[in-house]
Amino acid sequence: MTNRPDAQGQGNWDVGFSAGIANYMGDIGDGVDSRRDFIWDLQEFRSRPALGIYARRKLDRDGLWHIRADFSRIHISGSDKDTQYAPRRGRNLHFRNQMMEGAIRLERDLMQKPLVWARQRRAMLTVRGFVGIARVSHNPEARVDRNNIMYNQLVESGITSDGQWHSLPELMTGGVDYSDQLNITTIPFGLSAIVTGQKKGGATDFYVGIEIGFRITDTDYLDDISGFYADPSEMSALGAALSSQANEVDLNAAGPGAGSLTAHSYIGNEIPVIRGNAVNDDAYGTLVITYGKVLNGRSQSFNRSRSTYGNKKGGGLFRKSTRMKF
Repeated sequence: MTNRPDAQGQGNWDVGFSAGIANYMGDIGDGVDSRRDFIWDLQEFRSRPALGIYARRKLDRDGLWHIRADFSRIHISGSDKDTQYAPRRGRNLHFRNQMMEGAIRLERDLMQKPLVWARQRRAMLTVRGFVGIARVSHNPEARVDRNNIMYNQLVESGITSDGQWHSLPELMTGGVDYSDQLNITTIPFGLSAIVTGQKKGGATDFYVGIEIGFRITDTDYLDDISGFYADPSEMSALGAALSSQANEVDLNAAGPGAGSLTAHSYIGNEIPVIRGNAVNDDAYGTLVITYGKVLNGRSQSFNRSRSTYGNKKGGGLFRKSTRMKF
């Protein structure tokens, strides 16, 4: 079949949005033991919203390769109160981080299967892998715990109030200036499964999908926790309170093995006390639902004959592989 002169440009572009959840892997973890690798240490119920918009362009005639630009708002958080590991629970640190991410990524179709469930109701399932590069702006925040030994003093002096969040980098709670790590480069990678189809009446090509993605970073400060406890006398009163939030109430709640106050605070340069693991950088990931619309006119992928997809009576929902043309 001979394509019309303008057919090649149809369906080259699509735009869409994503919505789902995000989580992180760092110095605040889950479980009854110390740090576990990869996703096994994240706190599932600490998942927070992830929202984004994007534009994607097909790079080759067969539609195997794509390039995509994303802009996302990604929230992550963690709290030692939500772990069963006594030393972490006794440390009693927490954070939230509302990040802005701009990314460029390369995508490759790995598998496609046509779906046919009724006459003129056709779709294509595509599994796609991706890898890219992103710039992320982030800023961890925390609140003064109500059981913090300095809480009443800070409230009375007007430095904080109940539930107030405070930006952490400028407070140097770990004695480190990491202001140069608030705009970082990450490597996003992952997989997506996309169902592409036609709206009723055939007016517009569209797709919906689910995507899981991970980001490797070059910082250990997404959660503001790394290295050793620093001298509180060299911090502001607020910085000192947020540097160590260990207290008798939470130590007792953590149970045996949580340690004493001195196990979670600065006790001198001669005896450094670990606040976080500086060896492993933080990472984060997202699980999102996507919706997109094809631009430049209706995609030609649905203008084929019914025989391209096969006859439903011949063998069910999944048919012989065929290549999408957008």
